[in-house]
Amino acid sequence: MSKKTVKDIMHKQPLTVRCQTPLSDIINTLISSQQTQLPVVNSANKLIGMVSLIDCQTALLISAYHCDKPVRVNDIMAKNFTFLTADEDLSEVAIKTQKQTESIFPVIESGKLIAIMRRTDLLRHLQNNLSLCSGK
Repeated sequence: MSKKTVKDIMHKQPLTVRCQTPLSDIINTLISSQQTQLPVVNSANKLIGMVSLIDCQTALLISAYHCDKPVRVNDIMAKNFTFLTADEDLSEVAIKTQKQTESIFPVIESGKLIAIMRRTDLLRHLQNNLSLCSGK
């Protein structure tokens, strides 16, 4: 397997949502971007959570049933998530993330979000390595 790092396939300037973003704005951003997850950052661009389509769906169901107060990203975001650093080896990342369900992994430096790595890009990298092995 070729020695590449997260830095080689990460996407700089990812879409994010800020603290206190209303649920409807999160849903609109997820739908328009066709992403399943978004990093949640504070005003200093510090990564504080991840929010997904499933989080939004659950919040909508609960809110509609209970007619609750408006939901904000801070109410539904996941605070435990897998994050990466730019210098991590992709083969190690593939092993580290194989049992995770996330499709997007935030890349951080000093606690701040600098990029994201998409699982699809990792799969593309792994597939390219496989084709090099088989000569196809």
